[in-house]
Amino acid sequence: MHRSRQQHWKAIFLLPLFGLSQPLSAMDTLTSMPLTSSAPSNAPVDPLEGLRDIHLPDAVGWWPLAPGWYLLGFLVLLGFLTVGFFLVRYYLNGRARRDALCLLKRYRQEYVEKANSQLSAARVSEVLRRVALVYFPRGKVASLQGEAWLMFLNNTSKGLDFNLVKLELLEMPYQPSDGGDLSLLFSMAQKWIHQRSVPCSN
Repeated sequence: MHRSRQQHWKAIFLLPLFGLSQPLSAMDTLTSMPLTSSAPSNAPVDPLEGLRDIHLPDAVGWWPLAPGWYLLGFLVLLGFLTVGFFLVRYYLNGRARRDALCLLKRYRQEYVEKANSQLSAARVSEVLRRVALVYFPRGKVASLQGEAWLMFLNNTSKGLDFNLVKLELLEMPYQPSDGGDLSLLFSMAQKWIHQRSVPCSN
């Protein structure tokens, strides 16, 4: 027993000098093994352990716009410009008509207050002629008198017959006031003016 212990210590001191000439004992082998993880070497490895978390793509921004939006915006702008153009033209075309109707309304109110049929008939005839000069060629309207003027009003109207007010339109402006009724003349003049649409460039 004592001798075997001496051989053990000799092996410990002499092996580094002369190299390993015999296998170590089980105890020596265990003490010389490097320390490793306490987990068994054959433990299963999770294949998903090295994967990163799922990252969702960034939200799609509204800019720059798709080509379809540019086309839609162009069509909407073109529509607004077209509507605006026609509205402006309608307003300008009807300016003379609106002014004439306002003037006719004022003359009618004065006729009701003063009952001056001669002056009122002359004013209605004047308003009709001024409107005709705006919406028809000047050379065609300026020289019209009497029956020719009456025929022109009939030909340029729809559903109106100025022969019914021939006396009020052609004779009463040149006769002394006799208190005649001009209601029909004012009504027909208003309707004729309402029917005007596009001014003439003359």
